[in-house]
Amino acid sequence: MKKILVIIIVLGGLAYGGYRWWSQRSATGKEQAVSYRTLPIMRSSIVQEVTATGTVAPIKKVEVATQVTGKVLELLADYNSHVKAGEKIATIDPATYEAALASSQARLKSSLASLARTKVELNLAEKELLRQQKLAERKMNTEAELDSALAARDQLLAQIKSNEASIEEAEASTRQAKANLNYCTINSPVTGVVISRSVDEGQTVVSNMNASALFTIATDLSKMQVEASIPEADIGQIKVGQTVNFTVDAYKDNFVGKVTQIRLAATTVSNVVTYPVIVEAENPGEKLFPGMTANLSIIVEEARNILTVPAAALRFKPADLSASAGKAPGGVMPSGAPPAGFQRPAGMSGGFSGGFPGGGMGKPAAPAGSGSVIWLLGEDGKPQKAEVKLGITDGVQQEIKEAESLEGKAVIIGIQKAVKQNTASAGSSNPFTPKFPGANKKNNSRGGSGAPAGPPR
Repeated sequence: MKKILVIIIVLGGLAYGGYRWWSQRSATGKEQAVSYRTLPIMRSSIVQEVTATGTVAPIKKVEVATQVTGKVLELLADYNSHVKAGEKIATIDPATYEAALASSQARLKSSLASLARTKVELNLAEKELLRQQKLAERKMNTEAELDSALAARDQLLAQIKSNEASIEEAEASTRQAKANLNYCTINSPVTGVVISRSVDEGQTVVSNMNASALFTIATDLSKMQVEASIPEADIGQIKVGQTVNFTVDAYKDNFVGKVTQIRLAATTVSNVVTYPVIVEAENPGEKLFPGMTANLSIIVEEARNILTVPAAALRFKPADLSASAGKAPGGVMPSGAPPAGFQRPAGMSGGFSGGFPGGGMGKPAAPAGSGSVIWLLGEDGKPQKAEVKLGITDGVQQEIKEAESLEGKAVIIGIQKAVKQNTASAGSSNPFTPKFPGANKKNNSRGGSGAPAGPPR
């Protein structure tokens, strides 16, 4: 029994020693070479943008409303109708207002007649007063008769003033009745295109403190405006007059506009503060319709013929530095680039601003003129550190300033590892790997590791 136990122990030791020998032989048979991925430092152009979404709308639109209550007798305009200023577009039933005008005119005539009658009576009263004054000079009447004649004259003078006020009131009532009657005919106040109609023939509209809207007319569709919401983090870069490129889902065309207004009416949604920015653009062929969603790229800064490096060069660090700092292997910071499949959210400015120099995704770009480090590939094949000043970025390329001496040199953007094998170990395999039946020599030699071949067909 003891002999069997000793034999088992010896065989186990031999097996372990053989496996260690095979592992060391495989490891020493491989040489690992490190190569760097590089790109030349060259001159190009960079356009820094702020992206946002907005809604297309007419520059000016007018709501045509009714100022009277009544039934709509006829509509002479419909959706997309082109109308001119002063053109008749609808009619409200005028019967009630015609009657009101006739009543006002009758009151006016009555007031005029009352005034005429009072003037005749005043003329008679003045003659009577004159007779009483002459009799009083001869002392042929009493003082009471004279006072009575004087009072009758004064009363008629007051009555005339009352009649004149009644006439003015009747005239005002008549003018109002005429105006209401005229309001029964709806005329277009501007020249433009009807983009909305709110009533149908036979419908009764009611006028109250807020006039009932019948039509909405856009004055000119050859020019449109886009109202975009810009987050407060980007609003400081927006200036009036900046060029804006935008697209809409309906077309593949690219439209160009200008920032015309930055409004101060802030809106807060889910703790995000945004400001409305108005962009005006030409509308060739009137392709843009009110209400379309526009995807805008506002050009906040642009530079041409400048030295640039890939943004990845600012995220590279040699493997030894990366390992000591806890970075991912391969010499590239894990937070320096967006994950695969990442899509920029609406409203995020200029791609990944600043190319993520020295920081994670979503951090603000380094201010222009600040310093950073890039690594150049030296003649000995090793990285060489170079300090540069940063300019603007579009998230893909980064401007470097005062670095003319670096033009044309290779800047490292990442590490690429290549594995070379010695000829002696090219076909080595683990001697303890079990062999499966059906594995032909061709498959074994191609695998080089003793991996089992697939089952025979």
